[in-house]
Amino acid sequence: MAVLLAAVVVALLYSGTVSAAAYLNHHEVLDENGDFLLSWTSDDAHAQIELEARVRTRGWVGLGLSPNGGMPGSDIVIGWVKDGQAYLTDRYADEKALPPEDESQDWELLSGYENDTHTVLRFKRKLQTCDVRDRVINKDTMRVLWAWHDQDPDDVTGPAYHRLNRGVRSTVLLKNNEETESLPNNILSYDVLMTNAIIPSRRTTYWCKLVDMPRLQAKHHVFKVQPVITPGNAGMVHHMLVYKCHANPNRTVAPADHPGHQCHYGNMPQDWSECYRGSIIGAWAVGTGDLSFPSHVGYPIGDEDDGGQVLLEVHYDNPEQKEGVIDSSGLKLLYTPELRQHDAGVLVVTQRIDATHIVPPHADGFKMDNFCNQECLDAFLDEAGEPIHIFGDMLHAHLLASQLKTTVIRDGVETVVSRDDNYDFNLQHIRMLDEEVTVRKGDMITTECTYNSEDNNQAVYGGLGTNNEMCQSTLFYYPRMNIVFCDSHPHPLNVLSFAGVQEINYNFNVPAWVNIIPVVEPASMSNMTYMDVVRSIAWDKDKARRFSDHLREGSFVSMCGGNTQTSIDTSQYTKESPLPKATVPAPAPKDPCTTSTGTAGPEMCTLLHLLLLIMYLMLYTL
Repeated sequence: MAVLLAAVVVALLYSGTVSAAAYLNHHEVLDENGDFLLSWTSDDAHAQIELEARVRTRGWVGLGLSPNGGMPGSDIVIGWVKDGQAYLTDRYADEKALPPEDESQDWELLSGYENDTHTVLRFKRKLQTCDVRDRVINKDTMRVLWAWHDQDPDDVTGPAYHRLNRGVRSTVLLKNNEETESLPNNILSYDVLMTNAIIPSRRTTYWCKLVDMPRLQAKHHVFKVQPVITPGNAGMVHHMLVYKCHANPNRTVAPADHPGHQCHYGNMPQDWSECYRGSIIGAWAVGTGDLSFPSHVGYPIGDEDDGGQVLLEVHYDNPEQKEGVIDSSGLKLLYTPELRQHDAGVLVVTQRIDATHIVPPHADGFKMDNFCNQECLDAFLDEAGEPIHIFGDMLHAHLLASQLKTTVIRDGVETVVSRDDNYDFNLQHIRMLDEEVTVRKGDMITTECTYNSEDNNQAVYGGLGTNNEMCQSTLFYYPRMNIVFCDSHPHPLNVLSFAGVQEINYNFNVPAWVNIIPVVEPASMSNMTYMDVVRSIAWDKDKARRFSDHLREGSFVSMCGGNTQTSIDTSQYTKESPLPKATVPAPAPKDPCTTSTGTAGPEMCTLLHLLLLIMYLMLYTL
């Protein structure tokens, strides 16, 4: 019995220290030239991650996890191969300098070799090491630092300065589990592309093109969407959407080689805008990769409400204002006549994109919320006749956003659909959920965005431009409903009352530019408009904090929109209401590295190991 217990203790002591060769199912090229390939896989059973760096160098290789894309505060590993022997060092960075070695060497070398061109290192680490100098690896966006040098480290001075062989890339290392892809036998594809569109020489452009789809005699399912990026334009194509147009025999048609028009502006045919009332077939954004639907879900095309055309919308981000750049990017739709069990739907829950969305300067942790009108959502669920099941979510905001979260509120209790507590605008990741989230009648869907504007001196307003802000969640679900979007925003008087306004001339049932809403009371401000008042606010850190609280306690205006197949009059659901409130479930169990006094660090893990060792020695002497 003592021998058996001793064997169990030994197994506990050494579990996870030796890894069998693992299949690395995630791969990403970190640099633009393709010289640094990172592959990895995670092991849920042992709460660890295994990585392989394959780099075009015969010198040292460096990989780091950064809090914000910079060196200070980063968790770094540097390795190399010399005379056939592989080496690996666990390091950390407090400044922009050669990172010193960590006292706790938590990165474990598994293998390493080099050939005539490359150095290849495989290593692993616990997701949570209990070392205060190590960054926890979770499902948030990670800023991954990469670097290399063409020479091995010197025995005295250590690794030499990498010079230009370095950079940073955002990725998600701990991805949600995705099912093994089940491909149909009959696979068809169609490219929905721009045609020699000239990217305007300004920071932000939304460009639209109407594209004819294949004429299908029966319903098919789209099961995968892939990006097609014009070579050299990857840095300018920020996101792309394909909207399904309903039938309209009189819709303005352009020749196949027509380059398209700027979206939302007068030169775009007015009847193209009808396609925005169709559902989104495919979506892609920076860092997304392919979008694969689960094996039981597909997006329907060729069905009774298919008009045979789609609208392709591409957001071009051109911060250097380059001229004469020609683009033919778009999305490849893979589809099949082998129908799946459910039709997929896409629902956008968004903050209204106008000046009611304000992120004041000097703010740390400024929160903005939006939600789906419960009565409207209930009406579409009634029309569908059954609940829906969310299987994916793409959270979206712009440059100031730091945290995003989508929730479902049921009976006053919040369930998180997806979240990112380290959001990066440069990685628009579609998160496939580990478990589908069901939405029933009576539920509410909310999106919360947190912004950091400490370094700003001016307020930032909602808008389509990269330098504006947004807050939205694009939910992928089944079975498909006829709802397209839910939109909410703080009531303009809710915003202006923070500055002492008592009455405005505003009717949310009558479309109007929010920035020109006139003030009525007090009389001393009656010559001012909405934007006049907002711009008159002298912001500081305390006032920014109070403004966030003020908005969340005031009234909001919510609305929704359906496609052309619905019989629901959505205008009746435009209403004023308070922000939904919910009870947050009890927090998860305490971090394993936290002691009873609340002090975190490596000591707790070391103590556990010591206790196990003592148990082993006691048992061994029996």
